[in-house]
Amino acid sequence: MPIMKRGDLYIILLGLLIAGAIYGFKWLQMDHSPYQPGELMARITVNGKLYKNVPLTDKVQIIDIKTSFGHNTLKVFDYGIQMIYSDAPKRIALDMGFISKPYQQIICIPTRVYVEVFNPHQQPSKDDLDAVVHPG
Repeated sequence: MPIMKRGDLYIILLGLLIAGAIYGFKWLQMDHSPYQPGELMARITVNGKLYKNVPLTDKVQIIDIKTSFGHNTLKVFDYGIQMIYSDAPKRIALDMGFISKPYQQIICIPTRVYVEVFNPHQQPSKDDLDAVVHPG
């Protein structure tokens, strides 16, 4: 009696095919545009209005955002940015972590702060992504 039947082999191959398709789909969605560390910027908006554009460098920079909606603190370091403080009730934005690639974002809904990494040298086209959402 064989250890593995023909049906078992089909199920394994189908699982590998599905896993490969998911991996390939995610790879195609990645941004492959070339950029050098230090040329990216973070766009910080509060309540839909531009607050500040910040170059992402290796130098540590602390950005305090105090508005009528609340208080947030962002830290620029290692060519990226991270929210290190928020007085929002659940502090979900702190869990979004360090972002350093184009189209990555940090969103704090209660304080209406939105941070997005972008390449200022890249011209936007109508085919560009509006946003990329990564599950927790």
